Amino acid sequence: MSFGQAKTVDMVWNWVAGRGVQFALAWFTYHVFTSALMRTAEMVHVPYDLFTSLAFYSARPGSIWDILKGLLGIRGLRVKFILGWLFLSTVYLASFPSLLDVMSGYEGSIKTELILPNKTLVDIGSISSFEGILFSRREYDSAGYSTYDFYDEGLNKTWTLYQDYLSYHNTSQTTFYTQDPANYNCVAEQGVYQWGFSGEWVLVVICVNCLWVFGLWILWVDTELKSQFTRVGRRMGTYRAIADIAEAMREDLGPNLCAYSDKELAHALKTQGRLKYYVREGAEDEAGHIGLSSRMSEKVHLDWGKKYG
Repeated sequence: MSFGQAKTVDMVWNWVAGRGVQFALAWFTYHVFTSALMRTAEMVHVPYDLFTSLAFYSARPGSIWDILKGLLGIRGLRVKFILGWLFLSTVYLASFPSLLDVMSGYEGSIKTELILPNKTLVDIGSISSFEGILFSRREYDSAGYSTYDFYDEGLNKTWTLYQDYLSYHNTSQTTFYTQDPANYNCVAEQGVYQWGFSGEWVLVVICVNCLWVFGLWILWVDTELKSQFTRVGRRMGTYRAIADIAEAMREDLGPNLCAYSDKELAHALKTQGRLKYYVREGAEDEAGHIGLSSRMSEKVHLDWGKKYG
């Protein structure tokens, strides 16, 4: 293919495979990320920016800094494992298109030529098959040198080659002329390019991806078995996260939030406490309440025999 064609194939691969697979992986991991966020907020207090990053922008590169701050600022081995793997996963997702880009590439095409004894060059691509070459021996002299004729049915032509015995005293160890690497020459083809993959980088990406999926699976199992909320089917989505954080914001800043700009809200919330889920049991037949607050610190525990609204 030409340079333009090779460049087009490489660009399509980077955009379709790189960005497409990145989007698919981000969509696939959103459920795990939000479940891990709920699991973390059940155990410890988390900053507003960390909560919003994981709830609304879990796979974007800007979330890396918020997760790193949470990783360094929140105590607890289990929490650090959760945030640490979320940090590595976000870095991996952000760099995934670059990894696929490194896997592929294009270079100038190279053809192999057979050098005949008279220095004539024959493109081996024009030889139909070396297996179809018929050899016939003709004695040259008694010093251990012989000539061979071979007929190529594809070219309908006969070539005369010289066979050099490795040893005059051991003529059984012979090498045909066409089997000697020294009789070949590699030449770049002008204006011809080929596109393909790097075997080493493909192996690296496969291994890294398998390791990432395994760690993500461990994180998913932990949230499914240990999270109070996911065990009863209370999973986080966009609207669930909006409802939860809106309650906490009104508690911290008051009911009149309409006067704040987005920047003013972000600045005001940085001065507030960190967020944690809490459970308030209802009286008698009343439904209990599950909320998100910066003022509650008790352990989250759901009574499986009661209702929560």
